[in-house]
Amino acid sequence: MNAKTITYTYPAHITQQTASGKPLVFFAAPATEIDRWVGVPQRSRLDDEETIGFQRQENKTRIRELSSFYHDERNIVQNPLLAAPQTKTLVEFEELDGHPQFGTIKIVSPDFSDTSLLDLMTQVVEQLESRVPELKETDLDPDRLSSIMDRGRKEHGLEVLTEEDDEEDEEGAEENGGSGDDTDAASVLLTDETHLIDFYTELKGRIRVLEALDTDVNPDRILGFDRGAMISYLKPVMLVDGQHRLKGAVLAAESLAEGSEGEDFLLDAAEAGKDPGQAKDEFIGQHSRQLPVSLLMDDSPSEHVFQFVVVNQKATPMGKALLGTIVSTSLSKEELDPVAQRLKDAGIKLDDSQAIAYLTRTDESPFKNFVQTGITGATGDQNTHLQWSVLKGLVSIFRELSGGKLFAQKNDWAKAWAKFHLDDSSYVATFDTHKEKLAEWGRPDGPWREVFIRFYSNIREKFGSDDPEALNAWGTTRSNLFNKVSLTILAADYFEYLRTQKRTLNNLADVDATMSEWLDGVNLAYFNRNWKVEKKDTPLIRRTWARLWNDYRRNPDYLPKEGEFNPTAGA
Repeated sequence: MNAKTITYTYPAHITQQTASGKPLVFFAAPATEIDRWVGVPQRSRLDDEETIGFQRQENKTRIRELSSFYHDERNIVQNPLLAAPQTKTLVEFEELDGHPQFGTIKIVSPDFSDTSLLDLMTQVVEQLESRVPELKETDLDPDRLSSIMDRGRKEHGLEVLTEEDDEEDEEGAEENGGSGDDTDAASVLLTDETHLIDFYTELKGRIRVLEALDTDVNPDRILGFDRGAMISYLKPVMLVDGQHRLKGAVLAAESLAEGSEGEDFLLDAAEAGKDPGQAKDEFIGQHSRQLPVSLLMDDSPSEHVFQFVVVNQKATPMGKALLGTIVSTSLSKEELDPVAQRLKDAGIKLDDSQAIAYLTRTDESPFKNFVQTGITGATGDQNTHLQWSVLKGLVSIFRELSGGKLFAQKNDWAKAWAKFHLDDSSYVATFDTHKEKLAEWGRPDGPWREVFIRFYSNIREKFGSDDPEALNAWGTTRSNLFNKVSLTILAADYFEYLRTQKRTLNNLADVDATMSEWLDGVNLAYFNRNWKVEKKDTPLIRRTWARLWNDYRRNPDYLPKEGEFNPTAGA
């Protein structure tokens, strides 16, 4: 921690809503001061890597609107900013003698103005290790580290990684966690529920690049990771809700300094011999709006995420994609466990979020990088990515064994397969009742998941193309294949085959074998033709495409003509 700090104190009131709840401290402070000691870690992409913050990225238009609103001093915002300590030792309530509910909140904020990017990243790494001690014992992916270092060194005109460097990295990995032959407990712990380990690896790689630079080279940014983003993780207080209100108030005060009143003040200050920069800060501070703050005295990341999700979901619901992303990837498993049931009780579909978030991130998933996750940025969501809700629907067919219907038909083939054949599966053989077997199959990381991944991986291999311009492209919803209608039809038809052929699934070999039988004789160019249709998700399109596929599967000699896929053609 930096030796240099700044201490802020404010009159405050402390209360406790329940006997087991953490205290709440209420106080007010100038917006410009709050901005100095509060961090707003945002969920965004830096150099195509997601950060682990849970705040949405700033909406510049919203900030400008709030700034204009604040310019009228009669306008009051009653909602307090919601905050919580990131570092308990730097935030303290000192009660008033004889009046324990009143006192002073003291916030000690490190001064990062002279801290190098290397030191900032090192402190963030240490903070992550204190949250999840298993990270220290994790064998980091050497290929990923090498890629980071090569890109970083090229960015700064250095030589790329040498063989000697590779040997040093391998030796370092052995010292930190032993050989890669044994199963890494930390990797197992972190893989499904979080991408903390990915973020940790990205930081470690950049630290190695910064360590290789000349001592007189001190960049403010490396491979998309900059000082501002790192400082947000290290400030003593985290803003849980209200970032736009805060930024709008700061902008309102700063813009006043650019007006006539500010110019007059600066001219008077210059005549008095004051430093222009200090004079401007003084003016802004004098005209900064006092904002109310509600500070929850709990420094656990799980509680921070819980509060953010509940506030945003209950008041102004966020997109399901971003909600799922935040809930499932901001915490380690041990951090998530204490609040998991509370999130479910609050109406948050946690299991769905975990299941889908895994499929959007793991390398083995054919949907990785092709699904909207609510993350913005240069490499964020594309409008041709599959919607989160669509992937959820596909997941439900396999995970809940429900919804496997060919459009316009009544039979739910996934449900029928579960009723007649799931109980015979080796995947759930150790459980007794049908209800228990269904629960085991549908766990967020249950057997359904590897079946789902193998099924759609095979679909991609057999029917898809990696050419984004192809008619059967995988990864863009412009494709005849990679869209809600086609992917649902294929899943429903597969479960119909399993049911009518009375087949169960015991392992991935069974998935491959049954899919091979199911698709025997099918023209693999079925989706690689001009269907002459624009809209892919209307009731008429759904019924038409389902009927064409169903008829073709029963009579392979009949391949639908291209124009038949557009039911409005010639109308």
